[in-house]
Amino acid sequence: MDILTLVLAALATARVTRLITADRITEAPRNWIIRRLPRESLLSYLLVCAWCSSVYVGVGMAAAWWAWGDQRWFAAGCAALAFSYVTGWLSSREGGE
Repeated sequence: MDILTLVLAALATARVTRLITADRITEAPRNWIIRRLPRESLLSYLLVCAWCSSVYVGVGMAAAWWAWGDQRWFAAGCAALAFSYVTGWLSSREGGE
């Protein structure tokens, strides 16, 4: 459980949160769930609020980091998600999506 894996897990948390709340690739399932919930459902709000969802994603990621932070497969998975997040962030700064 080193600091690099912790940083990768934090960036992976940001990427998973974006997948849940904003990415087009998960838009159809997100909208399907939202349409089936009551209009003012807190779960509906959770599915579109990155700030809110990140708490739950972060708790899961922290638990995973605690349990498997010294495993190479965990670091590799976090790195893939982190690289994706950083690339998306940089792309948005360059005038991309």
